[in-house]
Amino acid sequence: MSKKLFPILLITTLTSCSVNRVPIENRIFCFDTTVISQLYEGDQSNLDDIRDILLYYDRVSDNYNVREGITIRNISTSPIKVEQELYDLLKTSVDVSNLGATYFNPLCGSLSKKWKEALGKNELLSTDVINSELEKINNSSLIFDDDYIISKKGEAEIDLGGIVKGYSLDKIKEYLSNKHIEKYLINAGFSSILLGKKDTSDGYFTVKISDLDNAYIKLQNCFITTSSKSVQGVKIGDITYSHIINPLDGSAININDAVIVVSSLGYIGDALSTSMMMNTVDEIKEIEKKQNVKTVVVRNRQVIYCNEWLELYHG
Repeated sequence: MSKKLFPILLITTLTSCSVNRVPIENRIFCFDTTVISQLYEGDQSNLDDIRDILLYYDRVSDNYNVREGITIRNISTSPIKVEQELYDLLKTSVDVSNLGATYFNPLCGSLSKKWKEALGKNELLSTDVINSELEKINNSSLIFDDDYIISKKGEAEIDLGGIVKGYSLDKIKEYLSNKHIEKYLINAGFSSILLGKKDTSDGYFTVKISDLDNAYIKLQNCFITTSSKSVQGVKIGDITYSHIINPLDGSAININDAVIVVSSLGYIGDALSTSMMMNTVDEIKEIEKKQNVKTVVVRNRQVIYCNEWLELYHG
């Protein structure tokens, strides 16, 4: 269920009325990508605090490597006390499936790893392996007790790749709001982006979707999250298999090529863009109404749906 890079480019020079203020910037590697933080207000201490937020959630959500302190790898059948931040992240990852993210499940870590390994060899998982992993998922759950005690029932592994970047951006937005910083851009590897206001007269960023014939949208004060199989997809025969796994049937086949979600909450956009890779357009429209998000859906390098409140420009 891990996220991937979709070719979205932020073009920050297309607005003519720029104040020409050079932002302070920090780049760090986390969540398997380079996260670029740009502030048009504030100082280096604010960038340092943003870095600490990113590195914290990168550490606690790592399900591949042994990291210092308590991480999701430490969650087992034996109850363990965790920090409130990790407790809240895990609780949110479970609750989000009730918000329309039907195809998001934080317990498909082992299945995702096996698909990644198989596709890396241009192979497919057998039906037996898929069914075995689905049985683990269906018979597993996270148990939340008082005082930040967590345990896991069953053998399924935790994977927060489809939510953790958006969740960490929510924490950064909250931090920046408390510091009264309004002009910023946090680019978490292009697949999860937090926009404040641009340092121009109108405050809008121009977000270009580079592989859709120079299509772009203008946004501010929101999250834009993308899921896609265009970069990490593997074509075997006539079918392109994705690293975004369907936790209901265990397949690596998505009906959409890319989904872009504009939202007011990063974790909602992150989880929904992942889940919507398996949703029909009609289902996506219903989710939009319930969650107050705006969506663009791409198939075969064509936009097959764009929310009426998102103006898609060309040129």
